[in-house]
Amino acid sequence: MIRLVRAEFTKLATTRLIYGLTAVMAAFAVLTVVAGIAYAGREGNPSLSADSLSTIVAAPVTLLSGAALLLGILGMAGEFRHQTVTQTFLVTPDRGRVVAAKLVAYPLAGITLALSILAITAAVATGWLAAKGITPSLPEPVAYALGHVLLGAVLAAGLCALVGVGVGALVRNQVAALVGVAVWVLLVEGLLMSLLNAPSSLAKWLPSAAAAALTNPGGAGLSRLAGALLLTGYALALALIGTRLVVRRDIT
Repeated sequence: MIRLVRAEFTKLATTRLIYGLTAVMAAFAVLTVVAGIAYAGREGNPSLSADSLSTIVAAPVTLLSGAALLLGILGMAGEFRHQTVTQTFLVTPDRGRVVAAKLVAYPLAGITLALSILAITAAVATGWLAAKGITPSLPEPVAYALGHVLLGAVLAAGLCALVGVGVGALVRNQVAALVGVAVWVLLVEGLLMSLLNAPSSLAKWLPSAAAAALTNPGGAGLSRLAGALLLTGYALALALIGTRLVVRRDIT
């Protein structure tokens, strides 16, 4: 099993997917820093101060989950799109172990991606604030709260990558998987819930609300622990169904 996980990491390291996604997210992180500093003190936004670092660093956490989800989908469904899955299953006929290796490798890759982007954001924000003559500070209560938000963001990235692998195994068609996720998030969880005036007691059990609870507990109606458990449940259910279908279906 360890050999298969290493093989998945080797695939990631030798393809442009992880580097391209990291570059895009790093660019977005820099933009959030620029926007946070440029609009400070305008339109009701608080002015820059030594305490601004926590707000700026936490700005990109929401999209980290989306990036990890995308990574998981492309990592699994991409094998079918580019027909590399045939060679993969010829080398390792036990399809269940192959999918299991992806279920281990891609959440770890998603966590690594999240940590990298958060580190870049913190470095750029600290340097920019220092250039403006502001020495960033993190009082203990602020540092504690920020630590929980960042920890939740990293956990959400890992779980969303796991969800992505499950979706990719379930759908197999890369385009259909990406479009399906977009439709689910934008239409089913967004527009449809608004049109039906669904109560918050129903909306909080959706996957997006579970992911949001990890970085904003209480705001989505769930605690951080409840959100983590719910998102883990969704991830494991999709992974189990997707693995079973990969094992049973013809890959051609």
